[in-house]
Amino acid sequence: MSDNVIQTSFNSGEWSPSLYAQVNLKQYHSGAALLRNFFVDTRGGATTRPGTEYIATCKSNDIVRPIPFQASFTVSYLLEFGQGYVRFFNNGTPIREGGKVITAITQANPGVITSNAHGYSNGDWVLLFDIGGMVQLNNNTYIVAGATANTYTLLDLFGNPVDTTTFGAYTAGGDSERIYQIPSPYLANELFGIRYTQNVNQLYLCHPNHPTYVLTLNNVSNWTLAPITIGSTVVAPTLSSITTTLAAGTVNYAYVVTAVDSNGQESPPSTVGTLLNTQDIRSVAGTNTITWLTVAGAASYNIYRAQPRYAAPVPAGAQFGFIGNVTGLSTIDSNVNVDFSQGPPIPQNPFFGSGVQSITLTGNANYTVIPTLTLTAPPAGGVQANASAYLKVSSLSISPGNGGNAWHVGDIIPGPSGSSFVVTAILGGGVINGLVIVNPGLLTGGTPPSGFLAAHPFGASAFINLFWNISTVQITQPGAGYIVAPSVTFAPTGATATTALGAPSAGNPTVPALANQRLVLAGPVGSPGQINASKPGAYFNFDISSPIQPDDAIQQTLVAGQLNTIQSMVPMPAGLIVFGDRLAWLVNGGSPGSPFSATSLVANPQAYNGSSPLPPIVATSDILYVQAKQSIVRNLVYNFYTNVYTGTDISILSNHLFYGFTLTQWAWAEEPFKLAWATRNDGQLLCLTFLKDLEIVAWTHSDTQGLFNGVASITEASTIGNVDAVYHVVQRTIRGVTVNYIERFVELTFPTDYTSAWQVDAGIGYNGAAATTFSGAQHLGGQVVTGLADGVVVNFTMPLSGTFVFGGGGTAGLTAIANASIVTVGLSFLPQLGTLPLDLGEPTVQGKRKKVSAVTVRCRNALGLTAGRTLTTGVPMQDLVLGNVGTMTNQIVTGLVTGDARTIVDPQWDVFGQFYIQQPKPYPASILGVIPEIEVGDSNK
Repeated sequence: MSDNVIQTSFNSGEWSPSLYAQVNLKQYHSGAALLRNFFVDTRGGATTRPGTEYIATCKSNDIVRPIPFQASFTVSYLLEFGQGYVRFFNNGTPIREGGKVITAITQANPGVITSNAHGYSNGDWVLLFDIGGMVQLNNNTYIVAGATANTYTLLDLFGNPVDTTTFGAYTAGGDSERIYQIPSPYLANELFGIRYTQNVNQLYLCHPNHPTYVLTLNNVSNWTLAPITIGSTVVAPTLSSITTTLAAGTVNYAYVVTAVDSNGQESPPSTVGTLLNTQDIRSVAGTNTITWLTVAGAASYNIYRAQPRYAAPVPAGAQFGFIGNVTGLSTIDSNVNVDFSQGPPIPQNPFFGSGVQSITLTGNANYTVIPTLTLTAPPAGGVQANASAYLKVSSLSISPGNGGNAWHVGDIIPGPSGSSFVVTAILGGGVINGLVIVNPGLLTGGTPPSGFLAAHPFGASAFINLFWNISTVQITQPGAGYIVAPSVTFAPTGATATTALGAPSAGNPTVPALANQRLVLAGPVGSPGQINASKPGAYFNFDISSPIQPDDAIQQTLVAGQLNTIQSMVPMPAGLIVFGDRLAWLVNGGSPGSPFSATSLVANPQAYNGSSPLPPIVATSDILYVQAKQSIVRNLVYNFYTNVYTGTDISILSNHLFYGFTLTQWAWAEEPFKLAWATRNDGQLLCLTFLKDLEIVAWTHSDTQGLFNGVASITEASTIGNVDAVYHVVQRTIRGVTVNYIERFVELTFPTDYTSAWQVDAGIGYNGAAATTFSGAQHLGGQVVTGLADGVVVNFTMPLSGTFVFGGGGTAGLTAIANASIVTVGLSFLPQLGTLPLDLGEPTVQGKRKKVSAVTVRCRNALGLTAGRTLTTGVPMQDLVLGNVGTMTNQIVTGLVTGDARTIVDPQWDVFGQFYIQQPKPYPASILGVIPEIEVGDSNK
């Protein structure tokens, strides 16, 4: 006789096989052996992960990093950082520039678009819409090629010229909008080294190879990215005169004046103004009058005086004290008391030191190898500066007798290292006679090819000879300790360059944070344990004064037994948590919650686990961080009894998901499910459900037909309210080309029941009047896709055009459906859930043979599940098949099922008593609990 047992949750996530004997742990009974493409739902059970919506194709097929930009609760953007550029997305849409009117399009290969004074350049990305007649171009993004003042042709996003020969004839109308982007100093291999912090409409970005940059949102399509300017926002005044009523004498005076703006920032001091050989104002009645010129932006002026000196001028470096603040352009000193506890600012720039700040190419030459650069060494004790050269195609020629045939003027030929060329002239038979460089490419490693074979799909190939010279010189190590700018030697010789030094410093900071109204920049390359904090409220002002004041800028090196590199900083109520690669400090003014200052700063060690460069996640009062080796996740929480931060390893139960892997990026999506999504170095996507109040710490993993290479979350409005929208950079291979897509998790909401489910990746959707023809899926061209058409499962191969048609004569696989009003198609993914080896408590049943004869699944919003003893023996759960009569309800299944569904599985005896549930169809499912019917063997009965 069978007994029923129930597993009520999956709150401890997917368990490592190394822990399968730990049945004594309470978390064992809420774990799973497999949670693939599921997440543990804080509302209960395990839910199939959302599908993704295709947002855009990334400009770069190389490394791309998504970064969130959250200016306020309602203003958010996703940033696409690629090599040398930044693009912007808002509410799932790329930001575009103003439109340009299209007046004509030819039916040709390639089609030529006329748009007077369009202003586009080759390589720009444009969206076309509202075109009459040639509707195949509408709502698609293309790359501009062959641009002239008033015309251009198109490449699709795979680099192929767009042939409009078979498209409908252009009739009228049409607009194009260029995808907005700005240049960036970051190379592809530097992108994941960027660390950042947000200040309303500004994002401060740090990288060891670059000065700190500030990305500023001015308006939707107006962004700037520039190095921060260290110093006060107001300039020093210029003294115009110092006069006196005192008679001649032997006493000498010195004054300086500073300007103060409306925000309280004080300028550097003016040059010292002197008054020589007069009487002593301290013993003789009189007045000194100091006058200066107006300063733009100044709200008032501070005046400082040094101690008068007899018989000689006041020496350089003398201390000045405060004597007054005025709003006019002059002040009088009739022996005002001098406050030497308050001195004028001492300007400081602690980051740009005597390392190499720039290398300027002064002469170029062709190379057959990437040249090496040698910079002269600094004096003893300094750090050697290093740089690398990158090559570009400088010129080309067609190998004699190898011009191919069947080529056309305007054909785009892709070359090595991202280069491309356009055919400008041909001879009879389509032999290439002229080529122009469209994109010179960028060669960062290996040997530059002397030429390549340009294959023609229908005619003969052409051989193109290539010549390479230096595109750019990149500083890889700025060095330190240089007294004079080093010289540069290229090997092989040919090119020439000069260098320029910055001011002495520890180098570029690598970690930013905002704390106590200060911008904290930490971990400069020359002193990785150093923190620098700006003046309060003046984020780029690192000035100090003499004597030191509490609101001066701060520079401290956090001391530990070993060298610690600062990796990240998190402001918390008790103080600033500074994570190093060996330990973490709590920095405050000496007591929990007290602000640190230039005169009061205490750094106490907290945890000795060390942190990776991944920025920690703050989940309510817990800090989640990845340990230094990037394969263990811990939490850190303040203990009010011991007044220290302590934590635990929260990845130990799922250690198989981490051992041998590293996490590359993660993002916290608090609403609606309290999830952290993390990309792994092999392209898998891990998910952590973290809700400490209910003791939910659960890891699962997901995959896709490609690689999850980046993740970020921003707050957006949605159909279910404000949510933390999760965006991904996904690398996929489409039509034989490796591409990067921006994709977004959809909301798990089903307003029209199962017909509105979105359980596909890189999907597109439609909800409107019934239609037969759908377009906009070029990014899936040639792929086998699945989806729903008014709730009916469809499977077909997407045409290369991205347009698919229902009904007779339509796309193969869709001819049996006349039309549809709600359509979702995309790439399939397979959710799988497996239970742990069965345990019934004491006396133990471990090691005994067991038989699971049937399984009841308590589910919510589910259809289409299968269940079986193994992944290969699953059978459809008949209670979750549309049109069937549910055995538990005795009612016809007409939509998503919430309730119990029972299925008889392959009842064989084994030791483990496990079973598996899968979702092979693009329907959702939440599994709230499982109730197997079991028999235990090897007993006395």
